[in-house]
Amino acid sequence: MITTFTIEFVGDTEQHLKVLEHELKHIHDVDVDLVEPRDHTAPVLLAIGVNKGGERGTTAIQSIAQVLYNFLHSGTATSDDKKIYLVTAEGNRVDIEPLPSDEINTIISTAYEGEGDYAG
Repeated sequence: MITTFTIEFVGDTEQHLKVLEHELKHIHDVDVDLVEPRDHTAPVLLAIGVNKGGERGTTAIQSIAQVLYNFLHSGTATSDDKKIYLVTAEGNRVDIEPLPSDEINTIISTAYEGEGDYAG
């Protein structure tokens, strides 16, 4: 799997992550790997890769952004003690919880294209 980006979860979100992982795995041309640490104080990581280019890759990225946005704003996934970051392969770390779907899409697209210079 080519990892386009990783979602880093800090806080009590494990039960909701299974649902998110399941939803992301249903998107065509997307690979997902949930990494749960042994240490419960460490962040849970969700590696997400887009394995197609062109229009199919663009469609997959739009679907990922919408699923993430819906997950973040469903009311059950967020609270004050949880932090959710999108981490690109270049090491850029962005808190995506307050962002609209189109901005999440832009961050993912930038990471996918390998530019990695998204500054928010």
